[in-house]
Amino acid sequence: MDKNEIIKHLYNNVDVLIYDILKSSNITAKELAESGCNEYTAVIAKSQTNGKGRLGRSFISNSENGLYMSIVLKPTFSPDQCANITTMAAVAVLEAIKETSNTVPTIKWINDIYINDKKVCGILTEASFDNRKLNYVIVGIGINITPPQNGFDDSIKDIAASIYEKEAPDGYKELLCAKIIDKLIYYYLNIESKSYMKTYKESSNIIGKEVDVYRGNEIINGIAIDINENAELIVKAKNGDICVFNSGEARVRKRGATLNEK
Repeated sequence: MDKNEIIKHLYNNVDVLIYDILKSSNITAKELAESGCNEYTAVIAKSQTNGKGRLGRSFISNSENGLYMSIVLKPTFSPDQCANITTMAAVAVLEAIKETSNTVPTIKWINDIYINDKKVCGILTEASFDNRKLNYVIVGIGINITPPQNGFDDSIKDIAASIYEKEAPDGYKELLCAKIIDKLIYYYLNIESKSYMKTYKESSNIIGKEVDVYRGNEIINGIAIDINENAELIVKAKNGDICVFNSGEARVRKRGATLNEK
């Protein structure tokens, strides 16, 4: 990663910090936010030893084949808007990938980016509150740009993919990084307009499909019929009930799969 190349592509004034190796870019970004760093500080790790995903899962990011970064935001709006940050981040990443590669990415609710039905990007948003006031929000983004040298681990090889199957163009990682940052800042500054929601909904890869929605110990099976303006997933359950989800995990059901099959 070349810091000067990233800055060359940026429209916004951003503090770009690049580390050879970190436990997690989100952890370092939170430490910097706590110490009073500037808003839009971007923490980029060439590799991570303890990358974090949603729902407490790990995110494999121990090679330089991906882009692993976290961006510090300091919102002045209501904490209720936090969910919108996750949604707009997904659109920012989707648009950046689409504009810089010959691919057609989609969004799997809530915020995973897919190409050809396999995951290429995960997004983890973490917030710090003080008496219902937002102190800061960290948007962590992990993207597989090319496959690891020895291929994806057996545990994820059937569900993981990368933007490029072999080598990426020279300077691609820096260009993609800058595009994502600029798009994220744009949507963040215009968050109340929810201008990103049209793209978010149009890019969904689960609307119209049979899904299992996991929320705690509860599993609801049905058809994903819509995503509303609050990025909530609307599912028509098997019993005819209309269920609205603002959190959880939705998995598209394979034809003939049993309820608990992934």
